[in-house]
Amino acid sequence: MKRKRLAELVREEALQEAPAAQGPDPERPLPPYLTYVRKECRLRPDQLDALTALARRVAEGWDRYSAPSAARTLEGGWVGSFEEPGGAYSVEASSKRESYRLARREWVRRLLG
Repeated sequence: MKRKRLAELVREEALQEAPAAQGPDPERPLPPYLTYVRKECRLRPDQLDALTALARRVAEGWDRYSAPSAARTLEGGWVGSFEEPGGAYSVEASSKRESYRLARREWVRRLLG
């Protein structure tokens, strides 16, 4: 996911949580990965709760529906696929990497709605 899109998603999530958002506890230091993501996406410290909510939604989707996968077709191409409540999704591509990338992008888009 591109940095700009991640920042947009976090800002949207923060707007939905705005009344309850207090920001992180100033007494508790941030883990290194959150510090990195906050700086890379140019997020304010009070938007970290929204980032955590997005991460939880992705993790819950991973646990519930499993991750996308890629496999070779009989014709020699590649297919990326995943399962979801609405049924199976698949996409064909010329390489394993591309098929997985396309399936993963759609999987995340559907999870985050």
